[in-house]
Amino acid sequence: MQPDEEQLSIEFIENAIGEELNSDHMPDLPDPPERDEAIEGKENKLSRKPFVIRDVDAPRDKEMAVFTHAKKLSEYIFVITEKSPKKLRWSIVARLQNCSVDVIENLYRANYERDMEPRLNYQKSAAVSLILLDFFTEAAKRKQAINFHQLTVISREISEVRRLLNGWIKSTKNK
Repeated sequence: MQPDEEQLSIEFIENAIGEELNSDHMPDLPDPPERDEAIEGKENKLSRKPFVIRDVDAPRDKEMAVFTHAKKLSEYIFVITEKSPKKLRWSIVARLQNCSVDVIENLYRANYERDMEPRLNYQKSAAVSLILLDFFTEAAKRKQAINFHQLTVISREISEVRRLLNGWIKSTKNK
């Protein structure tokens, strides 16, 4: 995949997360009332610097694309399952969330293994977790815990992570 295509894929999932976050469960807040400039000037002199949260999506040490995509997938799953029916939260939804975290866990374990055999085992475990994640996603759609659009976004991202993981496995075997 070209870097432009990868960026488009990441932007697609970020847009989908944004849509889910802004959909019907987030109320529109009114604009804050006008403030007196004299009071505002005094507050600025007395107050501390504003607390700034740095963008968590910035890659640290040129993180591999498979990690970035897996994290975005997991984040998306957690966002969309907030609105799932309560009767399914402790069954299929919990399995869906846990499986998305298992993918990331196995990827990190594989990344920190230096021996080829344990690394391949963790990579294969991540691949199996992706297959299970695909199954749980389809089951969640059948039980109406997620809608069709959410299913397509998850499926698209699962196939992208699977493709990147397969490339990593091939490069590990060639070493």
